[in-house]
Amino acid sequence: MQRRTISSLAALLTAVLAFGLSAPAQATPPYGPDTEYVALGDSFSSGLGATGSSPGGCGTSPNGYPTLWAEQHGITSFIDASCGGATTEDVLSTQLSALSATTDVVTITIGGNDAVLGNLVTNCLLGNAQCNTVNQQFAVDLPGYLAKVEATYAAIRDAAPNADVYVLGYPHIFETGWFCYGLFVPNQYQRQKIVASIDLFDNGLGELATDAGFHWVDVRSIFSGHNVCSLQPWVRSVVDLPPVHPNDNGYRFGYLAALTAVTG
Repeated sequence: MQRRTISSLAALLTAVLAFGLSAPAQATPPYGPDTEYVALGDSFSSGLGATGSSPGGCGTSPNGYPTLWAEQHGITSFIDASCGGATTEDVLSTQLSALSATTDVVTITIGGNDAVLGNLVTNCLLGNAQCNTVNQQFAVDLPGYLAKVEATYAAIRDAAPNADVYVLGYPHIFETGWFCYGLFVPNQYQRQKIVASIDLFDNGLGELATDAGFHWVDVRSIFSGHNVCSLQPWVRSVVDLPPVHPNDNGYRFGYLAALTAVTG
């Protein structure tokens, strides 16, 4: 019995040496050239702030995360319906028609214009008292903003019943440490107020996305250390045009990287 076992092991080793071990199958992204992809959303989807951004209209840039992601996966059936300044109403009235039952993937960043996130920054620059007031009002109005987003998610599911939907949120925009590299920025207290409101908003967006059966792509952590006030910001400053939007690195190393981590 022992001789037979040793003989069997020897035969097995010989076979392995002759033919090699079979490597485990490598996981491949589920998306490729045959994928039908539609990008929806506001300026954070269209790529406003990246090089190549169109000066008028929607501000669409080939360096925005939708185009980068489509190119990364070799997708040829790609519609970018996103547009700078878009609200949830704009998605429903002008962007939703790009979807169909054959749509495989949808990405969207939306809600920031409904919530007037830029208003938080502008008012905080006017002083602590004004910053407190506008952020307190934001918290009061938040359920209304989120209700609009929820209705938009439902409409997306109806229009693209078979699609994988990826909802990408918003970065903190500002670092909250005491020191800040930059001019004309809110002070530390004001930046903390802005970030707290963005957290409330992003947390709400994430919950709604999950409830809708969508994939939530949180970009806050990947932008950490690269917001306004950092040495290597991925977000444009308040004096840039456009202000407080991702730059090329923000879209590529922030948004695209976060989306790829979820989609493959």
